Amino acid sequence: MVFQNAEWIWTEGAPTVNQYALFRTDFRASGQKPAMLRISADARYAVWLNGAFLEAGQYADYPGQKIYDEIALNDLRPGVNRLEIGVYSPVTDSLVYAFGAQALIFEVLEDGVCLAASGEHTLAAAMPGYTSGPVDLITSQMGYTFEYDARFDAEAIPFAPAKSFSYTRAFAPNPISRVHTGGRCKGTIVSQGIFHWPQRSETLGQRMQYAAMAFRENRDMTGLNEQPAFPLEGGVAYSASEGDGAYVLIDLGRETVGYLDLEIDLPEAAEVLIGWGEHTDDLRLRTYVGKRNFAARFYGKAGQQRFVHRFRRMGLRYVQLFVAARAFRLLYAGVLPADYPLKNALSFHVQDALHERIAETCAATLRHCMHDHYEDCPWREQALYAMDSRNQMLCGYYAFGEYDMPRASLKLLSQSLRADGMLELCAPARIPITIPSFSAMYLVELQEYVLFSGDLDFGRELLPCARAIADAFCAHIDGSGLISAYRDKKYWNFYEWQPYLEGYATHERDTEALRYDAPLNCFVILALDRLASLMEDLGEGKEGSVYRERANALRKAVNERFWVEESGLYRSFANSQGTWHEAELTQALAVYCGACPQHRLDRVLSRLTDESLVPVTLAYSIFQFEALLQRPEKWSHWVFARVARDWGHMLQHGATTFWETLKGAWDFDRAGSLCHGWSAIPLYLYFAYALGLKPLAPGFARYAIERVDSGLGDIAGEIVLRDGKRLSL
Repeated sequence: MVFQNAEWIWTEGAPTVNQYALFRTDFRASGQKPAMLRISADARYAVWLNGAFLEAGQYADYPGQKIYDEIALNDLRPGVNRLEIGVYSPVTDSLVYAFGAQALIFEVLEDGVCLAASGEHTLAAAMPGYTSGPVDLITSQMGYTFEYDARFDAEAIPFAPAKSFSYTRAFAPNPISRVHTGGRCKGTIVSQGIFHWPQRSETLGQRMQYAAMAFRENRDMTGLNEQPAFPLEGGVAYSASEGDGAYVLIDLGRETVGYLDLEIDLPEAAEVLIGWGEHTDDLRLRTYVGKRNFAARFYGKAGQQRFVHRFRRMGLRYVQLFVAARAFRLLYAGVLPADYPLKNALSFHVQDALHERIAETCAATLRHCMHDHYEDCPWREQALYAMDSRNQMLCGYYAFGEYDMPRASLKLLSQSLRADGMLELCAPARIPITIPSFSAMYLVELQEYVLFSGDLDFGRELLPCARAIADAFCAHIDGSGLISAYRDKKYWNFYEWQPYLEGYATHERDTEALRYDAPLNCFVILALDRLASLMEDLGEGKEGSVYRERANALRKAVNERFWVEESGLYRSFANSQGTWHEAELTQALAVYCGACPQHRLDRVLSRLTDESLVPVTLAYSIFQFEALLQRPEKWSHWVFARVARDWGHMLQHGATTFWETLKGAWDFDRAGSLCHGWSAIPLYLYFAYALGLKPLAPGFARYAIERVDSGLGDIAGEIVLRDGKRLSL
């Protein structure tokens, strides 16, 4: 039983959104026995022991089941020790957070004996420096940015007894390893100059984006002939005799995820704006993008000081400072990298140098998109989606032998099940809309997890959730034998980031309330089929056969309703006026889900490669590739050549991780992510097809090795199974 002597606590006073609180307790210890801190908070914590930073974290959970961490206290002193815990509570729901209560609970144990625990005797205060209350949103998906004022008196913090309260929740240990924080990243100052604040701006991001910047030679501002690079002993002294201050742009050299770290020496108090991001295509760091603000404010005091923002990881390559001072010394600006501790590294070697580099960059992309759970991108959202995570899981099994994070992410998604049988759009989150096709893909990734891991008990645990989703889809099948497009505003008929498939636009012929979408029906076929396979593996094949029958009936209906003989393809949408929209995704899904009969297969695959249709984007290219590899003797070289073309294109344009789409930074109205986990797809192709390894029974109890002719030359690899065994290929 955990937290037997502890109570949930928070500060006195009216609660507010975006609140930072600080808690302090002193306790005695022998310092000779094993000790640990057990802790859970809403929503992020940072811990200091005897003034030294110890750990930051908190697994992203739903309030119905709070996750706790156990942190070793290896540096307890004999006698009195001081524990300080900062807690950040956004309160406002987002795509990465579902509010429960502003709350902290902890206990300190030495050799099993409780030395301290949260309660009314714990001291509490508003966390000094941080601004609580409404501030700018980074994005609607991620929540608030931060503002910090270092000009406070650390000896005059108005501590008062904490407020304890009843907050009955189930507890569970952290299901994954905690993120590891490393030392400072290297970075090069690539530009510097002066700036003038804009006359009008509403947010911190706008102030940085719209400020007038004028380049100045490095030697004129610092006296140095070469561009400085961090770490640099003594830092860099800047002087600016004009403008409102000086700007500095630092390039970390590659995509990085970590905690913002600033060390600066100011002759007097000054405002410093900190921007972070992936893009300098605007000839400056892109800090404001369509209401998104990748900027924060730091008020520095006179003298040398260091500030590390421990309450949120940032995804970035560049850091930019606007320092409102005539002179200052910059000792460091960058991040402390935060990485999920993978047990295994990618083991893959190929004769073709381009494909070798593609594989390495895919692995880097995956690593940067896994922390508390899988996340779509570390820069703009950090959100767990069922569709995105399916690609990430599938690649991660082969690349890293990683099973803890898929299991935890699947469990977290299952906890988002709604009354209508759909999952929330993301987890943990509360959002007005959801994407039905993503709920369908959840059944696919659940079945694949059990197949790759052999974790049958987990499959049984989540089977009720899976069946609830499947039953909701089956209930939506109408007299046509198909599932009609969802019309309620709480559903988003999204299939792909292409016109009409993205669920925003309405086609000129789509004038009726009733419409049928081929992609949705194909996704549901996949879901029902995979659920039937899962139930067979769990020994419940008889009940699962009902879902197989439903899938077969949907296949027949899709083939009959969407096939256009004269065009030799499947159209995306249908209503009483006919069918329309020709897309690669629709052909790929029709083949992949088995709706396309064998006598039409070669004709459809030819259309899938003739580049006359609306193309698939990177995320959904996995369906195109797997469809084509049903005829490997004809299309395998085409598939790997396409990988070389598209993923090679990103490398040629400076990618250190792979992008959200091939448009890169300019997609989504300048908000395209340059690190997106779903784009690691080539790793799956290399292992499952070029090396030919696929599991046939849960946990690789049976497997096949059937290599296709990839044209890549000599190729080898190794994967690690869930039980630690290795398969060399």
